[in-house]
Amino acid sequence: MKRRVKYYKREKNGTVYRQPWIGYSYRNGNGTPDFKREFSLAGWGEQQVEAIDHALRHGSAPESACRVEFLDAVSIGAPWTAYRIAEDLGIVGHLDCFEEKHRLALLAMILDRVVQPLPHSKLALWEALPGSALERVVAPEGFVSKLHDFYGALEQVYEKQDDIQKSLFTGRETSDRMFLYDITSSYFEGCECSLAEFGYNRDGKKGKMQIVIGLLTDADGRPLAIEVFEGNTSDQTTVMGRIDSMRKQFGIEEMIFIGDRGMLTRARRSDLQAEEYGKVKYISALTRKEFFQFLEDQSHPIQLGIFDRQKLIELEHDGVRYVLSFNPEKESEDRATRLKLIAKTRDRLEMVQRNVNSGRWKRPEVIAKRIHRWVNNWRMERFFDYTYSEGRFSFELNHERIEQYEAIDGFYVLTTDVVKDELPTDEVRSRYKSLSQVEQAFRTMKTTDLFVRPIRHWNPDRVKGHVFVCMLSYLIVWKARELFAEFITRDQASDDDQPEDACHSLRIIWERLNMWMQIGRLRVAGRTQEQLNTLPPEAKLVLGAANAMPTARNIARLKLVG
Repeated sequence: MKRRVKYYKREKNGTVYRQPWIGYSYRNGNGTPDFKREFSLAGWGEQQVEAIDHALRHGSAPESACRVEFLDAVSIGAPWTAYRIAEDLGIVGHLDCFEEKHRLALLAMILDRVVQPLPHSKLALWEALPGSALERVVAPEGFVSKLHDFYGALEQVYEKQDDIQKSLFTGRETSDRMFLYDITSSYFEGCECSLAEFGYNRDGKKGKMQIVIGLLTDADGRPLAIEVFEGNTSDQTTVMGRIDSMRKQFGIEEMIFIGDRGMLTRARRSDLQAEEYGKVKYISALTRKEFFQFLEDQSHPIQLGIFDRQKLIELEHDGVRYVLSFNPEKESEDRATRLKLIAKTRDRLEMVQRNVNSGRWKRPEVIAKRIHRWVNNWRMERFFDYTYSEGRFSFELNHERIEQYEAIDGFYVLTTDVVKDELPTDEVRSRYKSLSQVEQAFRTMKTTDLFVRPIRHWNPDRVKGHVFVCMLSYLIVWKARELFAEFITRDQASDDDQPEDACHSLRIIWERLNMWMQIGRLRVAGRTQEQLNTLPPEAKLVLGAANAMPTARNIARLKLVG
């Protein structure tokens, strides 16, 4: 792009001033020619301004003038804004307990994950940091970082994780006693870390070891605490430890713990009935297995005939509330899953039948062993009728039973021990659905914004520190989404209906901030001068929402030269 000098008129106290700016021409979103102002030359002598303009237009200054060179413009908007949000959240202040070399490394890792998420290594970040906009924000002038400080910082932050989490929890504005908890897995590069194990892989990465990550948030989805477990840890085994650590670490006695059906199983809900957990209540859902067991138990109030697609049905049994809910999107999924499992079970039973008919399996006890190995392997026994005896076996589908269960496709049952006066029926469902906020946090951390993967560390403390750093980054992202909500549109209208400057995600906000807020760098007669550009009106709105408007006091951190 061709830079030049352009004058702008400004009136003050009845006097009109002409102020020169360095910038370049471009077409705005409406296709209209416009001028992007990058560097103000206010206060410069007229001859100097003319020399600068000549140098920019023609590549060299006239012999009678000093040598002028426009170096570049450093995009500072995104890292600066993320830093200010981290400062207001208390994250920056909580890092003051570390040595400067570790504190700056941690701040760089946290902010880098927010504004420039790439699945890169600490080595790549360390190499890219010198001279970058991020370095201007996090490091004092003249500071030189070392690579091993980044790895050491991960170990240090893990040691202080509980203290930092407690301080951030105390600093919340809300006192809501509802908490959301869920776990996920993340595949691992290598096999030398003691945390890495083979387990149920939610990433679909075959042959990869993994770790398990548990995340606790408040009712608004704000991350409060994160834990790393060995890769073969099951969901439900993490629950009681998480509740105990919450009570101890955060000083919480009375709470409502919300977890999904794989987390708060019948065994864990039973554990919460102990006297020591008298002030701990729960909201969860029945597993499909437990759901069917209740349906087939004639003494239980949950029966096939009471389900309603139009409204919530609530029942109470032995002091526990059950809310029967319907999800139309889940209806086709349930049906497809059942048909798939019936087909797999039928294939296995046909295999048994072939072996019996061929005379390979004759004795009833052998036939029975083979039948029961497969007929309920996927809990499909209820849909088959079969008979067997010496050298004989036959089976058929129970179509009447299949039709009965088709009637409850899409239904699920929520369960809670919170009394109805405190939590109405419809709020039980809405609170359970709020678990989607934890799922969103995992998506953000794993795939869309923060890229917690790939994990390459072999030291368990570094792995845990890395995951905690990603949680702190997500806290900034979570807060930024709240602050910038009015500037982000998620309408599903066609592109023709959307203005070209519409922001559809936080990622675009960061990109726009980098475009709006820059530091122009100019060299005149061997002397470098730097200056923040004039902010457009939309930039002021976004920066104002994040309490990040550059003032003479706070931009001192950016170390402008000249």
